[in-house]
Amino acid sequence: MQRLITTILALAVLGSGLAIPSTHADAAALDSSEAGLVAEVNAFRASHGLSTLVVSDTLTNAAKWMSTDMAVNDYFAHQSLDGRSPTSRMADFGYPSRSTWSGENLAAGYTSAYEVVQGWINSPGHYAVLTNPNYRAVGVGRAYGAASSYKWYWTADFGGVVDAATTVSYFDKGFHARWEGQSPNVTLSPGQSATLVLALRNTGYRGWYQGSPGQQAYIGTAAPLDRPRPELALNWINASRPATTTTPYVGPGQTGWFQFAVRAPSAPGVYRLGVRGVIDGTTWLEDSGVFWTITVR
Repeated sequence: MQRLITTILALAVLGSGLAIPSTHADAAALDSSEAGLVAEVNAFRASHGLSTLVVSDTLTNAAKWMSTDMAVNDYFAHQSLDGRSPTSRMADFGYPSRSTWSGENLAAGYTSAYEVVQGWINSPGHYAVLTNPNYRAVGVGRAYGAASSYKWYWTADFGGVVDAATTVSYFDKGFHARWEGQSPNVTLSPGQSATLVLALRNTGYRGWYQGSPGQQAYIGTAAPLDRPRPELALNWINASRPATTTTPYVGPGQTGWFQFAVRAPSAPGVYRLGVRGVIDGTTWLEDSGVFWTITVR
C-alpha cells in the first residue's frame, strides 16, 4: 500500500528590511535513503533548469520529527497530532518559515527514494512543489513503524531561504546509545542458569524498531566484537546476539531494556561476557565497556 498526500504550500510577505533570525541546530544527519531522496529531488530539479536545494539542519530535524511521529502514532496528514501545521513545525525547529516560502511533501508505503520522487512527479500538487523556483533549502526524513498502516513514512520540508545551519554529515547514521544500568554479576553451579538485564538509553535521533531491518537494536558480544559464545548462550537469538529490546519500539530519549539468560559451563572458573549495542546492517552503538563476570563454582 502506497500513498501520497496533497502538499501544503505557504508564502509569507517579505519586507525589504526583514531580518531572518539566527538559529542554532544540531548538524543534520542523513542515512543513505534520505541522502538518496535529496539527490533524486535535486536531479529532477536540475533536469528542469532549477537551482540545487541545500540541506538545512532545521528543516531536516523538522522532517525527521514528522516522519517519526506519523510512524509511531500511525497516521498520515500534514497536521501533526499536536495540532501544528508544517509551517509551525518548521518554525519551532528554528527555520524562518513564516517569513519565506515553505512547503511540505509527504509519502507513505514507499521503500525507496526513487519511488517516492516518482510518486510526487506523477501528482500535480507535489510536482508543483518539486518545480517551485522559489525554494532554496530542503530537509528530509523517513521513519518506519512495524505496527503502522504504511510502515515507511517520508517527509520533505522545503524553504525559500538557506538558513544559518546547513552543515550536514552523511556518515552519522542517527543511532546512538548510552549505558543506563545493568544487573549484577552472578555466581552459578555448572549447568545452572541466570537472567541478565541491560538498560541502554537511545541518545540518537532515530528510533529502534523490532522487525525493521537496519533499525532493530540488539546487544552483541564484544571484547572481541561478534565472538560467538555458545558455552554461555541459553536461548539467545544466536551465539553472538544475546537479545533485542523487550519492547517493540524505543524512541529517542527513551530507555531500551535487554534481557537474556546465561548458562554456566561445566568447567569451573570465571567467565567474562562483554556486550555492546548494535543495529545489525547499519552500525555498532557506542562502546560503554559493558561486561559481566560469571563465576562457575
